[in-house]
Amino acid sequence: MTYLLSLLKSSSSTNTSPPILCYHINNTSDTQMIRVMDESICCFDRIIFAGERILFEAFSDSYLEIYSSTLSKTWLSRIICESLKVNEHFAEQEAHANEFRQQNLA
Repeated sequence: MTYLLSLLKSSSSTNTSPPILCYHINNTSDTQMIRVMDESICCFDRIIFAGERILFEAFSDSYLEIYSSTLSKTWLSRIICESLKVNEHFAEQEAHANEFRQQNLA
C-alpha cells in the first residue's frame, strides 16, 4: 500500500487532495482488468480474478476502469473512485461482527 501511495503522489502533481482507500470486488465469473486513471494518467493496472477483492488508494476524482470480456464481447465500466471509498465505520462494525462470530464458533 505504501508503494501505491507514493506512485499516486508522483503521477498527479495537480491533485492536492489526499488519497482515499477504495474497495472493489469482482463479483462476476470473468477475469477483469482494472485500471485507476487520474486526469488521463494511468496510476496502475491489475488483473482481478472472479471473486477476488482489492483495496487500493486513489484520489476521490480518479476513475476505476474495469475491462471485462467473454468470447463474444468486451466491455468497459467506469466508476468514480469516490463511490468506492471504504466506509471506516462500516469496516469497524464488520470487524467486530467477525470477532463475535469467531468467538461463538470456538
